Amino acid sequence: MSLRYQPKVGEIVECDFGQFPNPPIEPRANGRIPNEMRKRRLSAVLNGRLPNGCVLVVPLSSSHNSDAVERGYHVLLDASLVPVTHAYDPRDRWAIAECVTHVSRDRLYPLRDRNGPLKVQLPRQIVADIQRAVLRSCSGLSLLAREPAPEAAPQLA
Repeated sequence: MSLRYQPKVGEIVECDFGQFPNPPIEPRANGRIPNEMRKRRLSAVLNGRLPNGCVLVVPLSSSHNSDAVERGYHVLLDASLVPVTHAYDPRDRWAIAECVTHVSRDRLYPLRDRNGPLKVQLPRQIVADIQRAVLRSCSGLSLLAREPAPEAAPQLA
């Protein structure tokens, strides 16, 4: 059953991104296209309170991409941050920041082990690293530069 609550920033959930249509359909835009995120996978929540029951997530992957790590688009999550379950073994994972996406909460499921749902929360520093990587992926790091202090509003007598 999909999530029935608003997930917290930094919570790890499973997101069902869907599969490629088989057989392929035309026009291609009516389904997943190769190289887009697909299947049910771990994801980190960046905003659980978007309008219309939607959530901003970053997918997690166990595939290492050295170029993306060097460019600051992928953030390492140590194996100790994701609990071992019947579906997930202990291994390092990477937050794929350039694949940040807006999904319906109906696509999200709690992380589970054989005993039931698990609440897994990433440390605040890791979440901040993922947020910076998302900004980097959309050329937005300059927004983090210190801005001049706003001028004081005139006082009314």
